[in-house]
Amino acid sequence: MILRNHSYCRSILLLTIFIFLLTACSSTSSKPTAVEPSVIQQETESVEDGQTLTVVTPETANKAPEEKSKYQIQTRLTDFHMLSDSEGIAWGLTKTSIRLYLTEDFGETWVDISPSPNINFVDRPVYGQDIVFTDKDHGWIVRNGVGSQDTMLLNTNNGGSEWKLSSLPGTEKVTALSFSSSENGWVMASGGASPGSEEKALFRTNDNGGKWSNIMQNSDYPASRIPGTVIPRTGLIVGMTFANAITGFATVKETQGSKLYVTRDGGTKWNSSKLVFQDDQMKMCKSYIPGVPKFLGSTNDVWVPVTCLNANSTEYLGYFSSDSGESWNVVSFPLKPKSTSGTLSPVFRRLNEGWSMIDGIVYRSENMGKTWTPYPADPELGKHLADYPIVSKMEFASSEVGWMLVETTDAKRSRLLLSMDGGETWRIR
Repeated sequence: MILRNHSYCRSILLLTIFIFLLTACSSTSSKPTAVEPSVIQQETESVEDGQTLTVVTPETANKAPEEKSKYQIQTRLTDFHMLSDSEGIAWGLTKTSIRLYLTEDFGETWVDISPSPNINFVDRPVYGQDIVFTDKDHGWIVRNGVGSQDTMLLNTNNGGSEWKLSSLPGTEKVTALSFSSSENGWVMASGGASPGSEEKALFRTNDNGGKWSNIMQNSDYPASRIPGTVIPRTGLIVGMTFANAITGFATVKETQGSKLYVTRDGGTKWNSSKLVFQDDQMKMCKSYIPGVPKFLGSTNDVWVPVTCLNANSTEYLGYFSSDSGESWNVVSFPLKPKSTSGTLSPVFRRLNEGWSMIDGIVYRSENMGKTWTPYPADPELGKHLADYPIVSKMEFASSEVGWMLVETTDAKRSRLLLSMDGGETWRIR
């Protein structure tokens, strides 16, 4: 018995010495050094094979690279928007919460600028419909109401450090969102809807959301007596874009055809264009998908994409204007995709600068889409397309720097890719 107690005490003594030595070693190794800050694996998001992002804590985001506190997450991105060559936002949904990230170094590191996780989202937020940023500090997010929940507007003026909440009473669903500056913004909302038609109401703010005014609506008029300066109930809003405080465009998809509406007084009065979606070119399509109008670097240059669908083929064309929609040129793009895999309809940054992807090959145009030059096949891009064959978005902030989001066919996994050479080669961010 005495022998057993002696052995027990000896074991305790040895264990105490071991713990002391271990503590001493740990204390020595925890002294500040000049090595890279630790990268902690955070499993706050349960995402199957998500993309790994290096996230920087907000309080160290503006410090020198070696002083930033970093950790890694895995997340599934569903959309993005570039703000400049080096700046951009990307986001996705984790369960029902939006996870929003901002980068200022080409995607090398990100800052989590998400609003409260208690704000629940049902659908994936889409840029220009549910989310808009005018710069890295000023942004807006729409959370459409479901059931008893009200439609909610969230906005930040400090890069996501704080989010303010507001609402548009009586609004059932926001269908488009556009800001021409941090102060001037528009929200298009729909009320009662039926197949092929919807009540439309346009709200405007000129003080960064301090006050919203209803400047156009079509619900107070009999369907047969809606003024010609109001966007009618017929058709569904596809998208809306404002270049400045007075000039804006809105695409409306009707049961038979589509219309482009133009305003030149900030959204109070609208008129349909007689030159867009109205020519013989559209008659060659069994059906077609009109796109969202986009200004191309100035208030004068604008284009509207169209995807033409026929029995066994898909073709692309675009309407271009260099005088703010007073006149238009329609260009049929000589691009013939054989598959939807590795294919994306053309995108333009300027009138004479566009990109597309056809069957895994990136094409570039410098003459308004009249001709396209293919880049050599990029092995790295091909590797990603093998696992993520759906190209959901491509965007360029300059002639050289662009992002691309690719997804699996079930939309459960995605990868954000970066090009620094005008689209010739791509690598994961």
